Amino acid sequence: MQGGFTIFILLISSLLSIKVTIEKFIQFHSFKEKYINDFTDAINNLVQQRDLTEAITMCKTYSVRSLFFKLSIPLANVFKYIFNNTHLTKEELTESAYNKLDQEIVKLEKGLGILATLGAISPFIGLFGTVVGIIKSFTALSSVDTSHYAHVMSGIAEALIATAAGLFVAIPSVLFYNYFTKRIKLTLPLFDEAIQNLIRTLKSSKG
Repeated sequence: MQGGFTIFILLISSLLSIKVTIEKFIQFHSFKEKYINDFTDAINNLVQQRDLTEAITMCKTYSVRSLFFKLSIPLANVFKYIFNNTHLTKEELTESAYNKLDQEIVKLEKGLGILATLGAISPFIGLFGTVVGIIKSFTALSSVDTSHYAHVMSGIAEALIATAAGLFVAIPSVLFYNYFTKRIKLTLPLFDEAIQNLIRTLKSSKG
């Protein structure tokens, strides 16, 4: 087949894209609003009861199940950080909590760059394979008699498979990249509200 090496690269790219997508779907399962609300309500209740020890323990152990995996909620790490820095003023605690949230978001975005890159370069890899295949076919065309034209045309058709394969990798990669980045953007307001409520509850309970 024409462009065999190109097809091999695109096959590896496809497997990598599938791997990242599955990992992200599992990871983002903990992003459901219900899980976030249940967790924050439980933590705020413990804070109101002044049971910070149990609240910290819950931050360390709270998880949700996705298929065969137990997942921690990214917000739990931010809450744990807040509990460990209650000596700060409300303004200082808020600022440092958002810095911690930024670190958690970076973890969530890990792997999305791979999807974006595959979505951008896969069509060009496929096109490269197609161009190389067509060049080879036309080179062969100049050195064969008319009885072998069908074989040359078959080679051109096979070369076009590389372009199709490139699009096959690129389109899902771009779609899932956009989906996951949108999920993060939609979840950020929930995280923001949860952080504000916890700090408010924490400071008012100590006041």
